[in-house]
Amino acid sequence: MIEVILFYLHVIFFTYIFTRNFVEENLLSAFLSTIFVIVIFSVGWTFSAFVVGFFIPDAGLNKILTKAAFSLALLTLLEAVFYKFYYSGKKTAKA
Repeated sequence: MIEVILFYLHVIFFTYIFTRNFVEENLLSAFLSTIFVIVIFSVGWTFSAFVVGFFIPDAGLNKILTKAAFSLALLTLLEAVFYKFYYSGKKTAKA
C-alpha cells in the first residue's frame, strides 16, 4: 500500500512538472523535463533498493513494510531535497 501511495505522488509530480514547463516555456521543454524526472526516478529507485538491501531483508519486515516500500520512501526523500534545490533556482522571466 505504501508503494502505491508513493507511485501516485510521483505521477502527480510528473504531471506538475510537465504542466509547469508547458505553461512557462514550451512543449519540448515539458517533455524533456518530464523525461529527466523519470530517468532520475528509475536510476534513483535502483540505487535506493541497492542501499536498502544492506539493512532490510528481501522479504521486508512484514507485509506492509516491504523492501520496496523502504526504497521508495528513501528515494522520495532524496528526490524531494534534490528537486527543491534544482527547481527553486529555475525562475523564468515574464515578458
